[in-house]
Amino acid sequence: MGLWGNTKKEEPVNDSARMERLEKLTATAKRGLVAFAEVGIALDAIRTEELWRLVAPTWDKWCSQALGLTERRVGQLIEASRTCRTLVESGLRAPTSERAVRELAGLTPEQQVEAWQEATEEAGEEEPTAEVVSKAARKRRPRKARKAKAAKPVSLRVPGAAVRVVPRKNGWAGLVPALEHALEVARQREGEGDSERREAA
Repeated sequence: MGLWGNTKKEEPVNDSARMERLEKLTATAKRGLVAFAEVGIALDAIRTEELWRLVAPTWDKWCSQALGLTERRVGQLIEASRTCRTLVESGLRAPTSERAVRELAGLTPEQQVEAWQEATEEAGEEEPTAEVVSKAARKRRPRKARKAKAAKPVSLRVPGAAVRVVPRKNGWAGLVPALEHALEVARQREGEGDSERREAA
């Protein structure tokens, strides 16, 4: 008796039946690879047509109760399916990785197509990884402008007084211009006060 119990001579394998099974399983696997696009399309329809209102008070509640997903995650799936549709309609091969497609979010449809083409060229015969797609997408994203640091209030001690300059968010030109302008305003007010005193006298 053999290790697995049956020592009978094995029947010859029917290769055509096995090939048919391989093709069927491969087709199932391929459907699963791009299922995120189909899932996203279905979710988009549920959200757009507000079908979720039939069973839940809010979209967020429906996402968690019906799918066990956050609203953010469902949004990612919807966005990925839209991107996938854009790529396929442009004649490119359909992505199989939702994670890689997610890297194209935030780009215009034209930029998505360009980035995906670049990523697929770099990957060759393989499916582009999220890192490769991210690198191609980064080239097409506008660089974020550096935020100017908000100026902090400055206190100065001068003979007989303390002066505090508090910068405004808009129009801050610097400490010296602010003080020069304040000096002009102070001179005008002092001049107005002198003329009022002369009129009163």
